[in-house]
Amino acid sequence: MATILFVHGTGVRSKREREAFDRIGDGFRDALTDAVVETCSWGDVLGVASTRKSEEEDAAGELWSPDESGATWSNAERAVWARLYDDPLFEIRPAVLAAPGAASSVSPRALDLLRSRMRKLPDEPVIQQLAPSGELGDHVREAVTEVLRNEEFTAALPFLAARASHDLVARCLTAVHIRLRENDGGTVLVSAAERDALWRAIEKCLGSAPLGLGDRTRAVAWSTAQHMARPVVRRHRERILTRATPALGDILLYQSRGKPLRTFLAERVRELPGPVVLLGHSLGGVACFETLVAHDLPDVRLLVTVGSQVPYLYGLDALATHRLGAPLPEHFRARWVNVVDQEDLLAFPAEDHFAGRVTDVEVDTREPFPRAHGSYWTTPQVFEAVRAAVEEA
Repeated sequence: MATILFVHGTGVRSKREREAFDRIGDGFRDALTDAVVETCSWGDVLGVASTRKSEEEDAAGELWSPDESGATWSNAERAVWARLYDDPLFEIRPAVLAAPGAASSVSPRALDLLRSRMRKLPDEPVIQQLAPSGELGDHVREAVTEVLRNEEFTAALPFLAARASHDLVARCLTAVHIRLRENDGGTVLVSAAERDALWRAIEKCLGSAPLGLGDRTRAVAWSTAQHMARPVVRRHRERILTRATPALGDILLYQSRGKPLRTFLAERVRELPGPVVLLGHSLGGVACFETLVAHDLPDVRLLVTVGSQVPYLYGLDALATHRLGAPLPEHFRARWVNVVDQEDLLAFPAEDHFAGRVTDVEVDTREPFPRAHGSYWTTPQVFEAVRAAVEEA
């Protein structure tokens, strides 16, 4: 029986670590039924202090600025979800502009029916089945309330009812639900598969087959989505930097004074019964790698780095414990698997730098960056990769 020690990445503190840990525990419950999952909670002890406001203050304010479920998703679809996460009305706005006269034909009954069906969504069995705990229904209820209060959505409602554009409403509500569920935190709690299941269930509950966007309008909206990342970042720069302080600070602190974390991690490993699997995400993977270089830990049989910058830092000769071109020490005997999503700009393949010592495993989180970097624990392929590696170790 293996002990899996999860080492979180940057900016993660106790609450977010528990949420990620619960996700990981659920994933391994299916993939490795006899494994014990433990955590190495270094963020609160060794990470930088956060400059963020309280979550209650942080969640206040405007929800957005006024301004067939498959494994393979196009760049355009990723880009659309990147925009919807930031602006849930993104698809609705061009649809209304493309057919402004459509709203004039809507009957009051159709309008009332769409509103009524939206309000009943949290109590629909198909929605409740997606999360038996009832938590999903609560967040959907909040999302419906927020959307129906939005003036721009209210103005678009006659068009949406006239065109039966239930797919647009469903994706709008799903984007708002995800924002409320994750509370703008760094941990991704809703997978791409869960996201798609939710919006399709909402679409089904809202009624008949949707007309949605015309092909030309959809092409314009989706093309536009792919060119709007920079304005989004600029508009939210202060908010992004405030939220990023723990993450950026943890990176800078580790690069300048990482030895206490490596010592802390080595001591945590020695407390656990072997064999041990070190599972590190992002900076946590860097810390795991460097700990194995700096410390002789024979009980660690497998190292799994997920969304890791080890190859990038090694190529810059910026690792504290392992210089560019140097061989790995003899006591580094653990098998090493490096999990990468090519859409994650903070994840780097390692085989070219450490030939014969590491195996790259590519997965598809089906999310755009930056969500892709936090979506590994909602991606079944990751747990299957770890399971296969554990069985081979």
